[in-house]
Amino acid sequence: MSEPLSETDSGGDPPAPMKFTRTTAGQLLIACSIIAAIGAIVVVSVVVGGSRPPAVQSDSQSSMHSPPADGPSMQAADDPIEQAREVVGGSYSYERVQQATAAALVATGTPVTTDNFSRAWSSALAVTDKLGIEPMEVMLCVPELASSKSGLTFPEVAALCASEIYLGKR
Repeated sequence: MSEPLSETDSGGDPPAPMKFTRTTAGQLLIACSIIAAIGAIVVVSVVVGGSRPPAVQSDSQSSMHSPPADGPSMQAADDPIEQAREVVGGSYSYERVQQATAAALVATGTPVTTDNFSRAWSSALAVTDKLGIEPMEVMLCVPELASSKSGLTFPEVAALCASEIYLGKR
C-alpha cells in the first residue's frame, strides 16, 4: 500500500502544490486556466453555432419592447426570455431581461431573433458556469465591452465579460 500524503513536507511546510496556490503567481496561473477553459467554451459554441450571423437589418427585428418576430407566438416554456428570467431567479422583470438581451445582441451585430435570444443565454450560462458569476451580470456587461471590442461575436464578448467580472475588473 502506498503511504498517504502528509499535510506537511519534511521541513514542516505545506506540500508544494499547496504553497503554489497561495502565491500571486499561483493565483494568476489558476485565473489563466479558467480563462483558457472559457476560451475553449467560446470556440465550441462558435463551431456548434456556425458562423457569425449578419447584422440587424430592420427596426422591427431590433425592437426591445416586444418578443422577437421570427415565429408564431410562443408558450412560456418556449420563450427564451421567460426561461432566462427563471435562470436568474425571477429577480428581473421580463422587460428588463428582454432589453438587456436585445442590447447585447445589437451591440455585437447579432440579429435580434428568438433563436439568438436563446443562443445568447446559452453562451452567458456557459461562461458563468462554476465561476460564481450571475449570467445577468455578463448580459449587462456585453454592450459596454462590445463597444470597445468591435468585431467580436457575442460568445467572445460574453467570455471576456465573464473573465473581467471574475477577476474583479468590472
